[in-house]
Amino acid sequence: MKRRIQLSVLSIKLLATAVLFGVLMFMVNSYMSYNQFKKQVETLYGDITREFAQTALAYVDTERIFYWLTDGSDGFWDSTNQRLNELTETAELAYIYLTVVSADYKSRTYVFDTVNSLILNEPYELGYVESLEKKTPDYIESLRDIIENGNSKTYVSYKKSGGHVTTMIPVKDYTGATLAIMSVVKPMNEVRAYKENYLRSTLIAALVLTVSFILLYALSLVAGVVRPLMMIIDETSHFAKHHGELSGLLKKIKNRDELGVLAKSVEKMSVDMNRYIADLTHATAEKERLGAELNVATKIQAEMLPRVFPPYENHPEIELFASMTPAKEVGGDFYDFFMIDDDHFALSVADVSGKGVPAALFMVIAKTLLKDAAFRYKTPAEIFEHVNNTLCEGNESGLFVTCWMGILEISTGKLTFANAGHTSPVLCKDGIVSYLQTKPNLMLAAMEGIPYKNHEITINSGDKLFVYTDGVTEATDKNNKLYGEERLLSALKKDGVQELHPKELLSFVKDDVDKFVDGADQFDDITMLGMIFKKNTMEGKQ
Repeated sequence: MKRRIQLSVLSIKLLATAVLFGVLMFMVNSYMSYNQFKKQVETLYGDITREFAQTALAYVDTERIFYWLTDGSDGFWDSTNQRLNELTETAELAYIYLTVVSADYKSRTYVFDTVNSLILNEPYELGYVESLEKKTPDYIESLRDIIENGNSKTYVSYKKSGGHVTTMIPVKDYTGATLAIMSVVKPMNEVRAYKENYLRSTLIAALVLTVSFILLYALSLVAGVVRPLMMIIDETSHFAKHHGELSGLLKKIKNRDELGVLAKSVEKMSVDMNRYIADLTHATAEKERLGAELNVATKIQAEMLPRVFPPYENHPEIELFASMTPAKEVGGDFYDFFMIDDDHFALSVADVSGKGVPAALFMVIAKTLLKDAAFRYKTPAEIFEHVNNTLCEGNESGLFVTCWMGILEISTGKLTFANAGHTSPVLCKDGIVSYLQTKPNLMLAAMEGIPYKNHEITINSGDKLFVYTDGVTEATDKNNKLYGEERLLSALKKDGVQELHPKELLSFVKDDVDKFVDGADQFDDITMLGMIFKKNTMEGKQ
């Protein structure tokens, strides 16, 4: 009888200890879980509204903001406002508004203001001035931080209905100066549902697990935990020493509690580990095979492009160098140059939409068609019209090609060229560096039956031509800022650049782009071609 009483007292002590520990654990875990839940919800809404703010900003032509405030709305403003309204409705936002804050931070002027149709408020019209004098000092300081330092701000406001999140980001011009503030407000209606779900699932589940733990601890600590745990420890040691193989000891554990689950998990882990090793071995071999094939494809693509510089010993008047740096193993950019006859020299630079293997295959087709057509048609426009119609046939993938092509008449220096949606080349003529700008035609393979237009200029001895793809001007740094056409033109105007050999010129531009991106990943192929016309035999005869 005495032994039975002692056992009962011990059971009570174990149960009391387990209950106390379980209650404390439940309270601490519940408190920490709720705080974590709250932080996750705020972070989630902050990320969502920041993305919507960036999306809304992408719709706005920032260079026209002060024009709209001065001259009123126009077609661009109307279309932008419509897109912002559509974003407000589809993204279930409350408001999107773009404002210009006064220099003294006492008022702000609305450029755009959208209100969700479920909200009864009316949007502010273009040019509406709102006083900021009743705003809190913290709010004004936040506006100052956004405008002067370019930082973004997110505020969370809780209400009984759930609250809302407001995110404000700077609107910058091409110099990096902040012009205005883009603000997005999203209701947090889902928070109430999240709280109810949390109380119904997380807290209840935690309570059930805590009670179960207390009972299992009190009833099974000695007989049902230690022994199975030691068996699991022994088996995991065997697992580590024998490369994932088990001895079968875990099959003796009949527990249906956490230890039983743990035992089965270890068994499953053994099976999964061996399967993973086999899969990894196969995947590694497959990756090596694909890598080898891509290396071959890279080599083949490089060999398809002209690589002999200078290209023609019997035409020393043409000094030329070109390069193509793909963003992936293979790319969609290409360049080409060839003699059509003894007096006509053709050169082209093109960019296929997309990247990787599909773009590379389309590049092969486009390059072949362009060169073949150059020997059958006289002008770049005629060549483009033929190639465009051919590429449109069966183009179910929807790929297209931008291309600039010129045909140089060596004896006269007349350069006939056409532009199919490509970037404008840079021409150095008589010491003046400028873009060879014309109204570009539609890219190739976009629509059948499109006419293309020829343009003509005469280049003289010493004139230089630099043709490139948008991988140069659209190179971005770690802040997603574009290299841009102005930066390229400024680089080519620097002292001494005009005297560089084409190979040195391309190396100079590539180094300048690399310096700008400062280690950021290359997202697009970079192709460049530089040419110097050394001698025009017709000069002095005109």
